[in-house]
Amino acid sequence: METTTSSPPPTLSLQKLTKKFRKVTAVDQVDLDIFPGEVVALLGANGSGKSTTFRLLLNIYQATSGTALLLGKDSKSLDGKDFEGVGYIAEGQKLPDWMTVGDFLRYCSSFYSEWDDTMAERLLIGFGIPEKQKIKHLSRGQRMKVSVMSVLPARPKIVLMDEPFSGLDVETRAQLGNLLQKLSKDHGLTIVITTHDVEEVESVASRLSLLNRGKLQVNEPMKEYIGRHRLVTFEHDALSTLPATLANHFISMPNLAGDSEEKFVFNYSDEFAREVEAASAKNGSIRFEPMNLRQILTAHSLPLS
Repeated sequence: METTTSSPPPTLSLQKLTKKFRKVTAVDQVDLDIFPGEVVALLGANGSGKSTTFRLLLNIYQATSGTALLLGKDSKSLDGKDFEGVGYIAEGQKLPDWMTVGDFLRYCSSFYSEWDDTMAERLLIGFGIPEKQKIKHLSRGQRMKVSVMSVLPARPKIVLMDEPFSGLDVETRAQLGNLLQKLSKDHGLTIVITTHDVEEVESVASRLSLLNRGKLQVNEPMKEYIGRHRLVTFEHDALSTLPATLANHFISMPNLAGDSEEKFVFNYSDEFAREVEAASAKNGSIRFEPMNLRQILTAHSLPLS
């Protein structure tokens, strides 16, 4: 008799989620499921609906229509026990300046039944934050580290992170990125990150979800999304001699380097490259180069500022 293994339910599920502020629709009919162990980059320009989505999930805002489920429960019904499984880390979040770092972590531990003292100690050492240092004397980057240390040892099932890399030095950014990937892989932690630091999140996130004016415009694995884009260089007027069926795949991107002739493709495949190469063999060469996430978003006129 065959046994089937069902996939786990989503940690976070948005179903036709909509939030309107008078005549402005901040979140517009968003459908999105995020599963255990995923690290999702929720990106978009300012005003695209990222922060509003977080606030709907945390029951700070009430949805105009649709539902937001967190840990399988309608966000409007979450209680104190449910929030033990939800972590939130944000740039500039308020911390008790009068407390020492050690006292603050001990204070936080009293709210969580699964607080991991060993992890808290490792983070203290790894981040290089003196336990007896008062929070008011910490730098911006150090305060972000303390915010991280106050959440991850609670062993939440999902962490919502708003600009977590802000103010961190390069080494600490890499350290935090590696930690998040390890927690997602080894413990099934679900992580949702909003950030303008595209270079950092590109290497950390397993999936890209992109909001544009409140609508979910992109939602696919990060590697697949990046992998199907290529920057294209034409030599000896090769583009003009391609048949229209191929030439129409190349899109101009004047915003990337100020060159109206610079082009990219967003449906790249090895088969497509071979077809183009065969068609252009006698008419000059065409070179395909990988693009990073920032280049891709700029080419699509989707800047994050």
